[in-house]
Amino acid sequence: MTTVLAIKSKDGIILASDSQGTASKIKTTIKKLYKINNQVGIGASGDSSQIELYVDELKQNFQNEIESESEFKTQMYSFMVNLHRLHNYNHSFLCGYPAAHLFFTPFSLSAVVPRNGNFFVYRMGFGAKGKNNEVTPYVYKVNDDYVSIGSGSPYARLIFKQQDRFYSAINKKVSDLSVEHNVGIALYIISEVKQLDLETGGKVQIAIVNKDGYKELSFEEQAKCYQSMIDNLYSSFIEYFDNKDRVSKIFKHLFAYE
Repeated sequence: MTTVLAIKSKDGIILASDSQGTASKIKTTIKKLYKINNQVGIGASGDSSQIELYVDELKQNFQNEIESESEFKTQMYSFMVNLHRLHNYNHSFLCGYPAAHLFFTPFSLSAVVPRNGNFFVYRMGFGAKGKNNEVTPYVYKVNDDYVSIGSGSPYARLIFKQQDRFYSAINKKVSDLSVEHNVGIALYIISEVKQLDLETGGKVQIAIVNKDGYKELSFEEQAKCYQSMIDNLYSSFIEYFDNKDRVSKIFKHLFAYE
């Protein structure tokens, strides 16, 4: 499995993942972030061979410029329905099943910057829904400032919540912060999850999607962003830690209980 994150920032979206794969119980290094076109990047979780097929199909279906969010959603849902019919429904029929079963199961997060709108994040995959557990594709918008998928996702959500508490104590949200700052947060979260989830490991992969397009960061660029986050935090501490009430507020947010 894996851990994949998407974080909204004031000037773009960050995709982040680990790089560990497993083949016949042997740990390998695999790619988990992909450029679909200059406006769309994805982070994917699941079987690596299925992800490769999924990405290839996405690249073929999203060759033209995306004008709006509604256009992306319509096109993506149609794409997912076609994949479901081909790889799940038809395969189930050939295997003699009376209803669709899940054979093709990649999950992904899409970071999108359309030509005439604000950037956004969508989550896509295949699963069972409703009373009858009908197997179906899904495409839905992520309204929160961040989202995670994969085996390390429960741990990532807890760490995200801790980050939320800290920044709310200084009257900010994660989405108010710069791309550079949030790259540092992503590096921290993936690194922490690696200590807790055996299926998450290897080097951290980072990509940014903004008005300038899709860009994957080198390890040197990641390190610079991490240092920028540390410098920003230092400045915030200098500002807030000279006042006892402000310090108390921060600690109460960090160590909250009900």
